[in-house]
Amino acid sequence: MNRHKGFTLIELLVVIAIIALLMGILMPSLNKVKEIARGAACMNNQRTMGLAYIMYANESNDKMCGGMARYAPENGVPPWVMPPLNYESSGKYIQKPSGDVTLEERLNGLREGVLFPYIKNTAAYHCPGDNRIRQGTSLGRSLQHLVYRSYSMPDYLYATRPVDPKRLSNFKQPADKLLFVEEIYDAGGVNHNVDGWSFNPNSNSLWDPLGIFHNNAATFGFMDGHSERTKWQDDRTIIYFASREQAASMGFGKNVQFNPPNEDLLWLDKHYPGKIHMAE
Repeated sequence: MNRHKGFTLIELLVVIAIIALLMGILMPSLNKVKEIARGAACMNNQRTMGLAYIMYANESNDKMCGGMARYAPENGVPPWVMPPLNYESSGKYIQKPSGDVTLEERLNGLREGVLFPYIKNTAAYHCPGDNRIRQGTSLGRSLQHLVYRSYSMPDYLYATRPVDPKRLSNFKQPADKLLFVEEIYDAGGVNHNVDGWSFNPNSNSLWDPLGIFHNNAATFGFMDGHSERTKWQDDRTIIYFASREQAASMGFGKNVQFNPPNEDLLWLDKHYPGKIHMAE
């Protein structure tokens, strides 16, 4: 009698169960490795931008570039980056700070910033864990909300007004002072991380949201050129950064003191480059 060789249904189910078990064991490890790689790439971006900032100052008689996203110099100080723009055939550009924009228009704004000649790669402006370029923000998924630039400078670093620090040497402990942050700007009417990152130090409150791109952690660039990763410790911090609207409904909205105090703010207080909040 001929007997057909093959697997019985039970044997197939056992094999499938073993594969599923192995996948369940391996996937967390693979995701962890993937996140480590994303975090390393993001920290490298922060170092790249920090060194570009330092090189610009070194070649500009120690003068800092403008820390806000602007289309033109203010008081003779050029911006580090521009908002999205489109080029005309004449070579001039059309400002597009709001409404739908293409990815190329976003990249155009990066290329026109004064730091780009030192960076030379638009990928350095984007955290690989920042999914807004594909998923949009809490406000929507239209082209307006597909934000590419992941990084901003603290608003203390305007470098354009009479009260602002103007030179890199003004900061005596650059290794402790924030230069670039991962920011999730979620205000309506704009299509980019507008201006700089606003924070009111020593107030036990938050203003603009920061990144949670790395498993509820964020990377930071410092004024000496190094970068660090910081894990958020307070669940309220994560809620605020994910949705300021939800945070407000829970009693700790924008510029509202946390009760009890938020330990994550102690770290931000320590590393914010100034002692006061400079946003207008």
